[in-house]
Amino acid sequence: MTLDELENYFAELPDQIMDAVPDIVAETAVEYFKESFTLKEFDKNPWQPAKREKQTGSLMVESGNLVNSINAPVVTRERVVVQAGNDKVPYAQAHNEGYVGPVTIPTHSRKTKNGMAEVKEHTINQNLPQRQFLGESEELMDMIKERIDAHLDSVL
Repeated sequence: MTLDELENYFAELPDQIMDAVPDIVAETAVEYFKESFTLKEFDKNPWQPAKREKQTGSLMVESGNLVNSINAPVVTRERVVVQAGNDKVPYAQAHNEGYVGPVTIPTHSRKTKNGMAEVKEHTINQNLPQRQFLGESEELMDMIKERIDAHLDSVL
């Protein structure tokens, strides 16, 4: 189901049902986008594997900040906005869309066998492959329609 087909479906629903639809859409979308991290895929397209396997954790999940930043700040009858990223997670867009370009590494300390060493600020070229977890998805549209149908059945 496409976004246009889903919008036409919403237009045919009665007003009483439409009051609950934005909450159903927001909840379903946030769950679906967070589930992308568990499945390591988006809309049945698997993410590119890491060059080196991590010892612990999962691909794209180290602290959980990126997954936990997915929320729906705007939920109205006219629109539902789902976003990822905040002050702790400025890299959300780079992971979702991919990024190729320079990145400045700030001055920091590094542990060495002789103690701590100061690393000067420097620039590296980053090649971050796209691992989409947020966006338009036919699978999500189908899930939303199923949940609204289930809500309709429970109300009627």
